[in-house]
Amino acid sequence: MVDRTFQPLFWSLAQLGSRIKAKAPTGLTPGSEHLPAPTTEHVPTRHGSVRVLVQRPVSGPTGAPVVMHMHGGGFVNRHPAQDLHIARHLAVESGVTVVLPDYDTAPRVQYPVAEEQMLDVARWVQTVGDHDWDGAALALSGVSAGAKLAINVCQQLHVAGLPGPQAVALVVPVVDVTRTDRTSSIRRPAISPLVQRFVGWAYFPDIARRRESLASPGFDDNLAGVLPPTLILTGSNDTLAPEGAALAATLRAAGTRVEHHEYPGADHDFIAGRDRPVISDALDRMAMFLASLGKREMPH
Repeated sequence: MVDRTFQPLFWSLAQLGSRIKAKAPTGLTPGSEHLPAPTTEHVPTRHGSVRVLVQRPVSGPTGAPVVMHMHGGGFVNRHPAQDLHIARHLAVESGVTVVLPDYDTAPRVQYPVAEEQMLDVARWVQTVGDHDWDGAALALSGVSAGAKLAINVCQQLHVAGLPGPQAVALVVPVVDVTRTDRTSSIRRPAISPLVQRFVGWAYFPDIARRRESLASPGFDDNLAGVLPPTLILTGSNDTLAPEGAALAATLRAAGTRVEHHEYPGADHDFIAGRDRPVISDALDRMAMFLASLGKREMPH
């Protein structure tokens, strides 16, 4: 059943959300002022061309590892520059090239357009021959909706029998889009039940399809066999935190290398919020985890 009945509030939120251009925090990474400016590429996908920003490190040999990072925004906001502080930190501290795709969002498109676009962009990153990164040394990262898309890329590569990434960093991941009842101990969490219903209305209007494993990776019985070494960062006040913790427990129980850290008192937006020490710590954890792209042993 498709639930896309006209709702003035949700329509207004969709129009507003698609226009917001959140600014990335600045001044967090010493040395980032020496980085080259991001360049822009256009990647062909089955759903049209996708613009990507490419942040390269200051210097280094050609063939540097590459991280494909997917921004959040509830599948409505499509402004990858909001995560340039993450890309800059990884470029400085890990010496990697970071690719930030500008995937299509609701209400113009709906599931599974972004998921399939991100697979196509990942394959481009892995196989393009005229750039200076090593596509075989691919890692994925993402925030919120982008973290779900990072998981989705792993799932689709696995199903297709293609090489997967060497590591994944998930910040406040979304793993179950069937739920609209999540609550928090704080009065006004960022991902309120209203926001949860809005995301479903905007990007997942076909209610029956929300249980598909590509829509809700938490329903994928083989997820532990699909994900590489995985970092999961959550905030204790985030309504999605229990699902991130459950994902970490599932991976750990199956023997997948996983590192999970929860920030006390933090809500869903801590990676770009006002608590700069928390942002810096999260960025450092991502950089350390991705520095060797999963080639080291991680704690269980």
